Amino acid sequence: MDIYKRLKLACLGAVLLTFFITAEAVAGGGSLVSAPWLAQNMHKANVVVLDVSDFTHYEVSHIPGAVKAFGPWMTMNDNFVGFMMPKIPALVRMIKSYGVNNNSTVIIYGAGVSADDTARSARALWTFEALGHNNVAILNGGFAGWVQQGGAVSNRPVTPDNGNFSGRLVAGKLATLVGVRKELDNHQVVFVDNRMPDHFFGKEKNSEIARFGHIPGARLWPAPYMTNAGVALSPSYIKDVKVLRQMAAGVGIPADKNAEIITYSDHGRSAAMGYFVLHDMLGYNNVKVYDGSILQYAAVSRMPMARYSLWYQAH
Repeated sequence: MDIYKRLKLACLGAVLLTFFITAEAVAGGGSLVSAPWLAQNMHKANVVVLDVSDFTHYEVSHIPGAVKAFGPWMTMNDNFVGFMMPKIPALVRMIKSYGVNNNSTVIIYGAGVSADDTARSARALWTFEALGHNNVAILNGGFAGWVQQGGAVSNRPVTPDNGNFSGRLVAGKLATLVGVRKELDNHQVVFVDNRMPDHFFGKEKNSEIARFGHIPGARLWPAPYMTNAGVALSPSYIKDVKVLRQMAAGVGIPADKNAEIITYSDHGRSAAMGYFVLHDMLGYNNVKVYDGSILQYAAVSRMPMARYSLWYQAH
């Protein structure tokens, strides 16, 4: 390789490394880690790496030492509403089976190709934080970003010993239908809809959703807008914090970091992405995920919905 090509590659590597170190540094509390960081820390005794991508993806290729953790992170509740947090004892047993201890540093990653892959990771991260385990982070770019930067891969499955994880639900992380009903007329509570505009507007909906539209007064901030997935073939890297701050202000999120915020989506996965960006990236202290989201909300006819409106009414 000639000297010009070597210099070009070295410069490119330096730019990439600077980008990922910066992304990690501004995440606040280490909730977003880079591939270089993981490569340097993955072999530490207390680090547990969880692959939450599709189980067939894991069987083909995964980060060496990662545990297959497909789920269930979401399941059906007692009222047969799907895609919600499993019962706490079941969750704790599942997380323990992944080898997670109370002192573990948990790193979560998905396929990393689409924004939904990152949302899947965010759902797992929110679950940990909702159970009081805050030493958890998402791998920026997921598996696709790891491979793009030359990370090693394996197809050897990992079967860990049970951990001693013993999480308990933190009430301030989870919004229920009853809680949402109480807050509908509370103008101090900010609802953030993390679906795409066509669903928010009420032009389209998923077949399983009973009604069109959104929770009245909600701000629209689609989860896919929070990543660079697909831009110039990019893996699903989280946007720069400066850009996220601008977006938050632009969609009407208050500057007050103690503002009460409830995120929701169709099933609660994109809502977890909204939670991750608002809470872990931007430092908002009082963010809840409405677990039932529009799937549950729209099925209750007495709950009001707004349609054919893109803008929230400022109070």
